[in-house]
Amino acid sequence: MNQSQQAFKVQRQEYVEPRRQEEQIVITRRVTKGEKSLWIMAGAVIFLLSLCVVANQAKLYMASQDIASLQSKIDNQSKITQQLKADSDSLSSPERIVRFAEKELGLKLDIENIKVLP
Repeated sequence: MNQSQQAFKVQRQEYVEPRRQEEQIVITRRVTKGEKSLWIMAGAVIFLLSLCVVANQAKLYMASQDIASLQSKIDNQSKITQQLKADSDSLSSPERIVRFAEKELGLKLDIENIKVLP
């Protein structure tokens, strides 16, 4: 065999039997700067909204405490008002007025002098 035949044979063997390497295709997804900024802004918005919700709940809690304290003051005042009304009714009774007029002022009740107006 001459050199050209040997070279052809070597080339043919290389051509016939090329070694194939199995390549694993790894797909990596890159996060762009825009996506990062969007995620950061979304996180900031969610944080601010949650902060607003917590602040509103705190305000509602404080308002409900104020309402409860005012309601208890109103209840106490209504009890005092009812007691004073009862005292006023007992002090303005006709029997008491007659007793006071007779004992303290020395007046007498004469039924014949009483005129009833229609």
